[in-house]
Order: sequence, then structure tokens, then C-alpha cells
Amino acid sequence: MQIDITQYRSIPCLLFLLSLIYPEDITLQSIEIDSKSNGIIVTVTMDSSLGKNDVTAWQANSGWFYITLYRAKGDTIDLGNKNLNNTILDYQVIQGDESFQIGLRLRRNIEFHEFSFVDENTLSISLRYSTEYFSTLDSAKGMHPRKVRNGISDGLRKWLYLAGSGMIVAGSVKGKDLSSNTQTQIGITTIIATFIIDKIWRIQ
Repeated sequence: MQIDITQYRSIPCLLFLLSLIYPEDITLQSIEIDSKSNGIIVTVTMDSSLGKNDVTAWQANSGWFYITLYRAKGDTIDLGNKNLNNTILDYQVIQGDESFQIGLRLRRNIEFHEFSFVDENTLSISLRYSTEYFSTLDSAKGMHPRKVRNGISDGLRKWLYLAGSGMIVAGSVKGKDLSSNTQTQIGITTIIATFIIDKIWRIQ
């Protein structure tokens, strides 16, 4: 029996077309969340490259910010286990039929986001807070200016210490008891009072 090879020539083409129609899923290996003063950076590592058209993100009215990776899959238990700081109220990952979704509930809304590839298999997503949030911070700083206190001036502090020491020396020359030696008592009181007042004035 003679086999007609020509009937098998179309199989590679068919497999290629099927790979385009049903592309292989991308497996997520890790998700890192780094909080900054002006927003959040989410770094996603995958086992293969992801197309720029396969990732979207948006700010929901509920306060959640969502990142969706199409054709991606991952272990929701492993990737959903995160130690979060106080800037992130909640975090969740959801595996869908055709996509993987990352959700972040933040204290401030995200106004701008940007996708960039660190390398072929690593996606960095920069999330920036609204400009209204930063204007609020600037206003708060302006309402509470920092006060710097230097305490008693160097010249006056040295003079008070010298005056107090001089009174103590003069009183000790008289040889009286401390309880009846007025000069010595005034000298000690002057030194202690100078030290205490200087420390209090330096408190912010």
C-alpha cells in the first residue's frame, strides 16, 4: 500500500494556526509589591513573555485598583500570601478562565499607571497617587512649620555657670555649713536652674 505524503503536509500549518488561536498560557511565578511615597510598584515575574496588549489596569469607584493579565495563570494561594504595610488596606488575586487579576485596595486613589518590562519575563507596573493627595500633604506641612529651639545662648549660659561657680567658691571660703551658707546655696541653685531651663527650651 502506497501512502500519499501530500495529505500530511497541511498538519504543521494546522498546528501553527491552532497555536495562534489558542496560545499557551503564561504562568506567574511571583508578585512583589513595593510601597513608595508617591505610589506603588507592582513587579510580576512570569515563565514566558507577555504582550503589551495582554495587560490592563483601572481604578474602580470602590477604592480598589485592578490589574488584569490576559492568558496568565498562577497559584492564588501562593501569590495571594503577602505581608502588607499600612498603605495597602487589602489585597486579592483572582484566577479567571482567560485571565489573572490582581486587586489592591489603597488609602488613596491611583491617578496614573504605567507598564514597563524590566526584561522579557518581568513586568513592572508603576501606580501613582493623585496630585490632590500631594497638595494636601504640602498644605499640611505649611500649616505646621518646624520650630528649632537652641536653648539659652552660649554666652549667657557660660556666664550663669561661672557666676554660680564663683558663689559656691566664695561661700566655701567662709567655711559655714551648707544650710547656713547663703552664697553657696545661691551658687548651686543658679547652676541647677540654668541647666534645667536650657534643657526645657531645647525640647521641640
